[in-house]
Amino acid sequence: MRTEDLHSLTGAYALHALPDDEREAFERHLAGCATCEQEAREFAAATARLGLAATVVPAPALRDRVLHRVTAVRQVPPGGGTAEKARRV
Repeated sequence: MRTEDLHSLTGAYALHALPDDEREAFERHLAGCATCEQEAREFAAATARLGLAATVVPAPALRDRVLHRVTAVRQVPPGGGTAEKARRV
């Protein structure tokens, strides 16, 4: 696995969402990369805080509005296009 690819795994690592082979490769990388170590630590702290957050059930009308809006908003195209480009398509 390329080092550039390993740098993109910090979030998945913090969520324990990597398959064993990727986790092992990332942990080897982590031992020598202070940037990834810090980012993984920050992601882990953020996910812990989110896990403690209170759950609020939205009003049924909000759900309906969101589901209606989803059908009218274009997604950003694959390849990193901007939202502005997506609107022009």
